[in-house]
Amino acid sequence: MGHIYFIMWVSGSWKWTLISNIRNLNLPNIHIPLSYRTRLKRENEVDWVDSYFVSKENFFAWVQNWEFLEYALVHNSEYYGTKFIDVIENWINLGKIVIKELDINWLEELRKNKPEFDDKYSTIFLNITQNVLKERIKKRWVFMSNEELEKRINSSIIEEQKAKVLCNYIIDATKSEKEVLEEVLKIILNK
Repeated sequence: MGHIYFIMWVSGSWKWTLISNIRNLNLPNIHIPLSYRTRLKRENEVDWVDSYFVSKENFFAWVQNWEFLEYALVHNSEYYGTKFIDVIENWINLGKIVIKELDINWLEELRKNKPEFDDKYSTIFLNITQNVLKERIKKRWVFMSNEELEKRINSSIIEEQKAKVLCNYIIDATKSEKEVLEEVLKIILNK
Protein backbone atom coordinates (compact mmCIF):
# COMPACT_ATOMS: atom_id res chain seq x y z
CA MET A 1 0.00 0.00 0.00
CA GLY A 2 1.25 3.49 -0.82
CA HIS A 3 1.59 6.48 1.47
CA ILE A 4 0.84 10.21 1.22
CA TYR A 5 3.17 12.88 2.53
CA PHE A 6 1.25 16.09 2.93
CA ILE A 7 3.49 19.14 2.74
CA MET A 8 2.16 22.06 4.76
CA TRP A 9 3.69 25.49 4.99
CA VAL A 10 3.56 29.08 5.96
CA SER A 11 3.49 31.61 3.15
CA GLY A 12 7.00 32.22 1.80
CA SER A 13 8.46 28.88 2.90
CA TRP A 14 9.22 27.90 -0.71
CA LYS A 15 6.99 24.84 -0.79
CA TRP A 16 6.78 25.00 -4.58
CA THR A 17 10.56 25.09 -4.80
CA LEU A 18 10.69 21.97 -2.65
CA ILE A 19 8.01 20.19 -4.66
CA SER A 20 9.70 21.16 -7.94
CA ASN A 21 13.03 19.87 -6.65
CA ILE A 22 11.44 16.54 -5.71
CA ARG A 23 9.71 16.35 -9.10
CA ASN A 24 13.00 17.05 -10.91
CA LEU A 25 14.60 13.99 -9.27
CA ASN A 26 12.23 11.76 -11.29
CA LEU A 27 12.10 9.13 -8.56
CA PRO A 28 10.09 6.20 -9.96
CA ASN A 29 7.98 5.46 -6.88
CA ILE A 30 7.01 9.09 -6.13
CA HIS A 31 4.03 10.86 -7.64
CA ILE A 32 3.09 14.53 -7.21
CA PRO A 33 -0.54 15.07 -8.25
CA LEU A 34 -1.59 18.53 -9.38
CA SER A 35 -4.00 20.76 -7.50
CA TYR A 36 -7.13 22.29 -8.92
CA ARG A 37 -7.11 26.08 -8.40
CA THR A 38 -9.60 28.82 -9.10
CA ARG A 39 -7.03 31.61 -9.09
CA LEU A 40 -5.46 33.01 -12.23
CA LYS A 41 -2.20 31.51 -13.43
CA ARG A 42 0.93 33.38 -12.46
CA GLU A 43 3.24 34.50 -15.26
CA ASN A 44 5.60 31.53 -14.90
CA GLU A 45 2.90 28.84 -14.45
CA VAL A 46 1.56 26.42 -17.04
CA ASP A 47 -1.93 24.88 -16.91
CA TRP A 48 -1.83 21.06 -16.62
CA VAL A 49 1.86 21.24 -15.66
CA ASP A 50 1.89 23.29 -12.45
CA SER A 51 -1.81 23.03 -11.54
CA TYR A 52 -5.23 22.69 -13.11
CA PHE A 53 -6.57 26.24 -13.31
CA VAL A 54 -10.35 25.97 -13.36
CA SER A 55 -13.43 28.13 -13.03
CA LYS A 56 -15.18 28.47 -9.68
CA GLU A 57 -18.30 27.01 -11.30
CA ASN A 58 -16.49 23.77 -12.20
CA PHE A 59 -14.80 23.66 -8.82
CA PHE A 60 -18.10 24.02 -6.94
CA ALA A 61 -19.71 21.33 -9.10
CA TRP A 62 -16.94 18.91 -8.09
CA VAL A 63 -17.41 19.90 -4.43
CA GLN A 64 -21.14 19.12 -4.73
CA ASN A 65 -20.28 15.71 -6.21
CA TRP A 66 -17.86 14.93 -3.32
CA GLU A 67 -14.92 14.54 -5.73
CA PHE A 68 -12.32 16.21 -3.51
CA LEU A 69 -10.12 14.52 -0.94
CA GLU A 70 -9.44 18.02 0.33
CA TYR A 71 -10.14 21.57 -0.68
CA ALA A 72 -9.88 24.96 0.92
CA LEU A 73 -10.55 28.64 0.53
CA VAL A 74 -7.07 30.18 0.72
CA HIS A 75 -6.46 33.76 1.88
CA ASN A 76 -10.23 34.33 1.65
CA SER A 77 -10.07 34.62 -2.11
CA GLU A 78 -9.47 31.45 -4.15
CA TYR A 79 -10.15 27.73 -3.86
CA TYR A 80 -7.54 24.99 -4.07
CA GLY A 81 -8.26 21.27 -4.00
CA THR A 82 -7.11 17.74 -4.69
CA LYS A 83 -9.41 15.17 -6.20
CA PHE A 84 -9.81 11.86 -4.43
CA ILE A 85 -9.21 9.89 -7.62
CA ASP A 86 -5.92 11.72 -8.29
CA VAL A 87 -4.44 10.55 -4.99
CA ILE A 88 -6.09 7.44 -3.56
CA GLU A 89 -7.40 5.54 -6.54
CA ASN A 90 -4.73 6.41 -9.10
CA TRP A 91 -1.63 6.22 -6.87
CA ILE A 92 -1.99 5.07 -3.26
CA ASN A 93 -3.81 1.90 -4.27
CA LEU A 94 -0.91 1.20 -6.65
CA GLY A 95 1.63 1.36 -3.85
CA LYS A 96 3.14 4.74 -4.78
CA ILE A 97 4.42 7.49 -2.50
CA VAL A 98 2.39 10.63 -3.07
CA ILE A 99 3.71 14.10 -2.24
CA LYS A 100 0.90 16.65 -1.95
CA GLU A 101 0.65 20.17 -0.59
CA LEU A 102 -2.15 20.59 1.93
CA ASP A 103 -3.44 23.60 3.80
CA ILE A 104 -3.08 22.89 7.52
CA ASN A 105 -6.69 23.90 8.12
CA TRP A 106 -7.78 21.07 5.88
CA LEU A 107 -5.69 18.61 7.88
CA GLU A 108 -8.04 19.25 10.80
CA GLU A 109 -11.02 18.50 8.55
CA LEU A 110 -9.38 15.39 7.12
CA ARG A 111 -8.67 14.02 10.60
CA LYS A 112 -12.21 14.75 11.75
CA ASN A 113 -14.14 13.60 8.68
CA LYS A 114 -11.94 10.82 7.23
CA PRO A 115 -10.30 8.96 10.12
CA GLU A 116 -10.07 5.88 7.88
CA PHE A 117 -7.18 7.66 6.06
CA ASP A 118 -5.09 8.29 9.20
CA ASP A 119 -2.69 5.44 8.45
CA LYS A 120 -2.30 6.46 4.80
CA TYR A 121 -0.53 9.78 5.37
CA SER A 122 2.17 11.65 7.26
CA THR A 123 2.52 15.41 7.54
CA ILE A 124 5.54 17.64 6.99
CA PHE A 125 5.33 21.34 7.91
CA LEU A 126 7.72 23.89 6.39
CA ASN A 127 8.25 26.68 8.89
CA ILE A 128 10.08 30.00 8.70
CA THR A 129 10.45 32.93 11.07
CA GLN A 130 8.27 36.00 10.64
CA ASN A 131 11.28 38.09 9.59
CA VAL A 132 12.18 35.63 6.83
CA LEU A 133 8.52 35.47 5.81
CA LYS A 134 8.43 39.27 5.42
CA GLU A 135 11.66 39.30 3.39
CA ARG A 136 10.54 36.53 1.04
CA ILE A 137 7.09 37.97 0.50
CA LYS A 138 8.49 41.41 -0.29
CA LYS A 139 10.86 39.87 -2.85
CA ARG A 140 8.11 37.83 -4.48
CA TRP A 141 5.18 40.25 -4.33
CA VAL A 142 6.64 43.70 -4.67
CA PHE A 143 3.20 45.34 -4.69
CA MET A 144 1.57 43.49 -1.76
CA SER A 145 -0.32 45.85 0.51
CA ASN A 146 0.62 46.15 4.17
CA GLU A 147 -2.84 44.82 5.03
CA GLU A 148 -2.29 41.67 2.95
CA LEU A 149 1.20 41.23 4.44
CA GLU A 150 -0.23 41.45 7.96
CA LYS A 151 -2.92 38.93 7.04
CA ARG A 152 -0.25 36.47 5.86
CA ILE A 153 1.85 37.01 8.99
CA ASN A 154 -1.17 36.44 11.24
CA SER A 155 -2.03 33.29 9.27
CA SER A 156 1.54 32.04 9.68
CA ILE A 157 1.35 32.42 13.47
CA ILE A 158 -1.85 30.36 13.63
CA GLU A 159 -0.50 27.76 11.19
CA GLU A 160 2.71 27.34 13.18
CA GLN A 161 0.72 26.77 16.40
CA LYS A 162 -1.45 24.16 14.68
CA ALA A 163 1.59 22.43 13.18
CA LYS A 164 3.11 21.89 16.61
CA VAL A 165 0.04 19.87 17.55
CA LEU A 166 -0.97 18.23 14.27
CA CYS A 167 2.14 17.55 12.19
CA ASN A 168 4.48 14.57 12.26
CA TYR A 169 7.51 16.60 11.15
CA ILE A 170 8.40 20.30 11.28
CA ILE A 171 11.27 21.44 9.08
CA ASP A 172 13.13 24.73 9.32
CA ALA A 173 12.62 26.08 5.81
CA THR A 174 15.06 28.95 6.37
CA LYS A 175 17.77 26.44 5.51
CA SER A 176 19.07 26.18 1.95
CA GLU A 177 16.93 24.56 -0.76
CA LYS A 178 19.33 21.61 -0.78
CA GLU A 179 19.16 21.10 3.00
CA VAL A 180 15.35 21.25 3.04
CA LEU A 181 15.16 18.79 0.14
CA GLU A 182 17.57 16.40 1.88
CA GLU A 183 15.54 16.51 5.12
CA VAL A 184 12.28 15.82 3.32
CA LEU A 185 13.77 12.98 1.24
CA LYS A 186 15.17 11.41 4.39
CA ILE A 187 11.66 11.36 5.88
CA ILE A 188 9.96 10.12 2.70
CA LEU A 189 12.45 7.47 1.65
CA ASN A 190 13.00 6.04 5.12
CA LYS A 191 9.31 5.49 5.93
